[in-house]
Amino acid sequence: MIKIFVLIGIILSSLNPHSQADKPDSEAIMTDMTGISGYVGYPDSLLTFSEYGIASWYGQKWNGRLTSSGQRFYTDSMTAAHKRLPFGTVVKVTNMSNDSVIYVKITDRLPQSSARSIDLTPKAAKKLNFYSNGLTKVKIEVTGYAPVYIRKTAGVKNK
Repeated sequence: MIKIFVLIGIILSSLNPHSQADKPDSEAIMTDMTGISGYVGYPDSLLTFSEYGIASWYGQKWNGRLTSSGQRFYTDSMTAAHKRLPFGTVVKVTNMSNDSVIYVKITDRLPQSSARSIDLTPKAAKKLNFYSNGLTKVKIEVTGYAPVYIRKTAGVKNK
């Protein structure tokens, strides 16, 4: 039984289009209008994803802690938490009250029970012009993918 699970794991890992082996070298990294390093195309099935919802931001209390993806959260980054989108997904977030637009990479997970659609960093909330309000109505659209690369270090603990 264990051999079957190992075999399935090997097969699935070889199918992963975003494995470490596929990490582009520095000359191949593209940056488009998002300004996000490593930005590449995304499967057509997710490029049609869009949703309307409520955005909030989470801040200093979480600075330096590990996110659900294993990447560290920093308040001055352009990242976000979402309920379902795969880690590394790049989304365009439009503030419906003032038409401000930003691009962020999904690196964390919101609880399924959350009333919010997306949690942004303070930097992203400021650029979207709702930091002082705390919440705003937004439109979220998938635009691409920027791989999340995690350094695996033994013995590193979260705060």
